[in-house]
Amino acid sequence: MDEVSEAHEHAEQAEESRHGGRKHVALMIAVVAAGLAFCEQGAQHAETRMSESAIAATDIWAEYQAKSIRANQTRDLADMAATLAATVPADRDAFVAKLRGDAERFEHDPKNGKAALAAAAHAREAERDAARERLEMFDNAAAALQLAIVMLTASVITGSAMLVWVGLAIAAIGAGFGVYGAVWL
Repeated sequence: MDEVSEAHEHAEQAEESRHGGRKHVALMIAVVAAGLAFCEQGAQHAETRMSESAIAATDIWAEYQAKSIRANQTRDLADMAATLAATVPADRDAFVAKLRGDAERFEHDPKNGKAALAAAAHAREAERDAARERLEMFDNAAAALQLAIVMLTASVITGSAMLVWVGLAIAAIGAGFGVYGAVWL
């Protein structure tokens, strides 16, 4: 009878060991799911930032285009005024000087001249591009973490240790993408 009870005890220990392993895998799944939630949130923030930057860049380029049109029209008007015969040459010269000054301001005003607008638009485009890269990293991280959850869940069902290791490896890759997107981009 001793042998039977000892065999029964070993069987119970083996069963507990299997359930204990499953608990650990279930905990891993929860950790990976939390990482997935973090990456999804990061992707949403990156997408929002990308859209904001793209819209801002477009607005700035529209203002740049308007300044270009106004500068060209003002230059043309100044040239026309210079060629017209005026009754009082002093008034004509002041008018031409004002128009040429306006054209110069449209081109070179440090706050909202064409050069300043172009620099601001390029900065927004760079922000948009960085946000796009961050979004791609978070999307890659989320995909890897979702696949890791599938592998870990399959390991619980099948009892396969190999699926646990594959799931953990894929989770590590996903975590790497997520950290890279959050920290270095």
